[in-house]
Amino acid sequence: MKPLIRVFLAGIVALLFIQPLAGFGQWNKKPYTEWTEKEATKLLNDSPWAQTQTLTDTSQMTGQGRAIDPSQSRVAEVYSVNYRIRFLSAKPVRQAISHLMEMKNREKISAELAARLTAFASADFPDYVVITVLAESDKASRLLQQSQQSFYKLNTNQLVNNTYLLAGRGQRVFVKEYQPPGSDGLGARYIFPRVVDGKAIITPESGEVLFHSEPLGSTVLNTRYKVKEMMFDGKLEY
Repeated sequence: MKPLIRVFLAGIVALLFIQPLAGFGQWNKKPYTEWTEKEATKLLNDSPWAQTQTLTDTSQMTGQGRAIDPSQSRVAEVYSVNYRIRFLSAKPVRQAISHLMEMKNREKISAELAARLTAFASADFPDYVVITVLAESDKASRLLQQSQQSFYKLNTNQLVNNTYLLAGRGQRVFVKEYQPPGSDGLGARYIFPRVVDGKAIITPESGEVLFHSEPLGSTVLNTRYKVKEMMFDGKLEY
């Protein structure tokens, strides 16, 4: 299948947005270029446009063997992976990504790359809704490696019947195209049509939006977003 849309930042390898931070960002009260690092990170991990679903592996707690370090309990052997599920097509998400890149690389960003980041932050998505999913953790583990690798095994045909957006009591809108993670560090992309039968799939009256996907393996991605909270600069952003 010919890609419908390819959203990436050339030359950017990884974005490290790991720790969900407390406190609500002032996203609608000041320009995104004035957001603090905490506010931008909060928007990407826990906000109206981004949710985190956590997968925890407790299998190492059930064994009879002792921990390598006697001072450590089995609790220390619990591994977790955070799935950052974001509306990349929502302008505030792209603004947070761009702003964090500028803050983390302020002394190394060229004028050309700065212009690309600005364009990325302000672009419109009139035809598609793009959800990205990024698996990350604060420590390396086999669970993290398996979670990240699973996204490279997927393709559109495996997802077209079990991956969808559901807004309010409307119909399920199934994924149109899937793109595995690229070198930009933004994660896997799930691309949906923005309009079906001449109607926007999400409206201010939708109430709630569900993103659901059943990828390979046992992990089911399932996150909900409150539409009334997705307003940004007087516009519904998704």
